[in-house]
Amino acid sequence: MENLLGLPALGLRSRWFRPSSTTPKMLNLCSNGVRGSTLLLRPRAVVRPHSASIASDPSKGYLVNNPALSRGAASTPTTLTKVPVCRSAEKKNNSNSTIDFLKEIGFDDSQVKMIVNSHPKLLRSNVEKTLIPKISVLQDFGICGSELISLIASTPSLLKNVSTKTLLAKLHFLKSILGSVENARNAIVKKASWLLSASLTHTLQPNFELLKSYGIPDDRLQKLLLRNPKYLCSKPEWVQETLVRVEQVLGIPRDSGMFIVGFLVILSVSKKNLKLKFEMFKRYAWSESDVLEMAKRYPQCLLISEAKLKTGMDFFVNKLGYEIGYLAAHPSLLTYSMEEHILPRYAVMQVLQEKKLMKRNPSILSVMTVSESRFLDAYVLPFKDNLPELYEAYARKKSVDSSVQKESFQSDEFIGISKQEHLHKAE
Repeated sequence: MENLLGLPALGLRSRWFRPSSTTPKMLNLCSNGVRGSTLLLRPRAVVRPHSASIASDPSKGYLVNNPALSRGAASTPTTLTKVPVCRSAEKKNNSNSTIDFLKEIGFDDSQVKMIVNSHPKLLRSNVEKTLIPKISVLQDFGICGSELISLIASTPSLLKNVSTKTLLAKLHFLKSILGSVENARNAIVKKASWLLSASLTHTLQPNFELLKSYGIPDDRLQKLLLRNPKYLCSKPEWVQETLVRVEQVLGIPRDSGMFIVGFLVILSVSKKNLKLKFEMFKRYAWSESDVLEMAKRYPQCLLISEAKLKTGMDFFVNKLGYEIGYLAAHPSLLTYSMEEHILPRYAVMQVLQEKKLMKRNPSILSVMTVSESRFLDAYVLPFKDNLPELYEAYARKKSVDSSVQKESFQSDEFIGISKQEHLHKAE
């Protein structure tokens, strides 16, 4: 039998479904391959506090008297002012059941106290009708064991403010836009637990449709959201404003392959700091049109530091004699590590030219942007016998796989696309 998500249905077993309530029973809440908390339920002794303490704070008295919580789990009066005083037997039974249920699925006393403090009305919940169905839905989606505990502990509002039907709808939506149950589960438990708290109709769906309306390809949009699902939870008005700024401030049209990278750059830099970045380039004799040309071709150049820009300008402009317009047209050159990438490759090319071993003179762009393996195959390994010291010197100068400078590709890391993809779009 399958549930609404198309996954095998999981039975939620707890003491509320025991044949006999007096018989202790082992409880394992996760049966989809992930081990859940296994607990042996035993009755606990009632701790009776002093009457003066109860009189001063009835809510504290209730929690201390509750057999589901130890005395050490009771909070001070100042931290439990919101906890409702359960006067009726029915409300008190519901509160006992809620706390028992939370402890059975793996929460410790401090976590239960935190959840009760932040959402006191949760104590009035009907365990069978409200809590168990939601936990079952999450488990059927593969969120179990410690992941389930962390999710509920970080967003306890899921148990009170989100209906089971809405929870199912959100999980369906995340599965559809992220490509699979596994991708959606990872986005929830590893990236943004608050995804399930955001409004589906007012936040999640509008943001997704807004990003799609700007022509971002499905595969790149999926990579973006897998790396940073938090963008789905932002206010749609703010997302709209950011998308507009990519066109207006960076001059990147929405049909450009660099539009999504520009979107990430705008998100990474405040308005004030972005203005300072433009001014930084102008201090090194870049014109406004040069900066915009660079931004349209390779917007992550706006993330580099002034020290890195100065180093690049000294090498390419002052030493090699290239014009600023050339760097604006090929801005990826400014993003490589000078010590680990540019200087070692430049030294190799100098040796080959001095020895007259080059059949043609490749451009500085092709030498610096080609992958490490292709650089070795083209310019180092063919001359290993004639110039064994060339390979040895190059290997000493840098490690083979350190060709990408960490500072410059922050945007690559959180968009999830390779540098070669960027170069294909930009150059």
